[in-house]
Amino acid sequence: MPPRITVILWPGLLDGRQILGSLAIGTVACAWALRRVAGRAGDRQQRRDRSSAIIAAWGVLVSTQLSLLVLTIHTDLMGSNCADMMGIPSLAIYPLGLLSLIALAWSLFAVVAPRRTRR
Repeated sequence: MPPRITVILWPGLLDGRQILGSLAIGTVACAWALRRVAGRAGDRQQRRDRSSAIIAAWGVLVSTQLSLLVLTIHTDLMGSNCADMMGIPSLAIYPLGLLSLIALAWSLFAVVAPRRTRR
């Protein structure tokens, strides 16, 4: 009798700790940077522009992690015995992947594009 393979839609405990650790460190770094920006000298518009760039950088971090997670789930499902049932998970996985890619593109644009060119 062949061994039974169970499919878990999470990349694993080791990868999960790395994802959560990087999100926690990134969130703390962005919160610290926002606190520093709010107390820095400058007019209100400059502080708002710098704050939105910091928030967009946090969005890059989160959307990248989410995209990698969706890619991992897709790869695991395609390599498993459940490839014939791919229609059910794709209702949630692929729209989430598309949303994360759109959020990544918006966040990268907000970080890279200078504020003056967006007006």
